[in-house]
Amino acid sequence: MAKALAALIFSLCFALPAFAATAEKKQPDWAQLTSEQQQILAPLASDWNTLEERRRKKWLLLAKRYPKMKPDEQLRLQTQMKDWAKLTPQQRTIARENYKKLAKQPPEKREAVKQKWQENQRKQAPSKSAPPSPAAPGADTAAAPSAPASPPR
Repeated sequence: MAKALAALIFSLCFALPAFAATAEKKQPDWAQLTSEQQQILAPLASDWNTLEERRRKKWLLLAKRYPKMKPDEQLRLQTQMKDWAKLTPQQRTIARENYKKLAKQPPEKREAVKQKWQENQRKQAPSKSAPPSPAAPGADTAAAPSAPASPPR
């Protein structure tokens, strides 16, 4: 019995550090990314080193799939990253919460929200070509996204 207990303790001494190392694998800082990864993830450059490890990992997985995406998918991802990078941490939290709520809705409800969002996008498209109207000093021009985004979870 004592030998079995000693063997168990001995094996755990070797297994636990190995498990801890794999469970908490540190994702690379911006300077450690390849030039290809930096190019793909460029919109996130200023925030990269402050992102949580799991978020970095998800972005890196997207960057790995990026070359295999169709050009329109690549453009969509780049646009979403740029929009995401413009959000404040509070706005990102709200967007994640909205995404989680929407994901729990039935498919027909999600489709209705998608249609409404696309309709709003079409309405806003012509106004983007017009010169921007002056904002009041101190006005917050960055609003939370009105569309369900696909943020990294």
